[in-house]
Amino acid sequence: MDAKTIIVVAADQGLRRSVAFALEVEGYATLSYDTLRAAEDASRVALCTILDDEIVRSESQAATRLLQYLGARAVLLVDGLSALQAHVDNTVLTKPFSGPDLLSVINNSIEAAK
Repeated sequence: MDAKTIIVVAADQGLRRSVAFALEVEGYATLSYDTLRAAEDASRVALCTILDDEIVRSESQAATRLLQYLGARAVLLVDGLSALQAHVDNTVLTKPFSGPDLLSVINNSIEAAK
């Protein structure tokens, strides 16, 4: 893996696949994980990390630390009812979202992290 890889962390396999597919079609390399623990090391060196709110709720302490560390390099996927808020400079994208919405957020996150 290199610093041009985007990490996708979601408990739901369908969501992981959909997000990874949308990014790969646009030329991004992706790695997908179903737990934050498995993704943590890769996230620290990745271009960007996308975290689903379900993972954040289930691994709250580790997620809070990682979101603070990643700052603008983190995108938090939330549903409309989620009480989760962005940490520091994280970006929030509300589900459901379209491919162009996702790409816009990713591109903005990458620019903000520079």
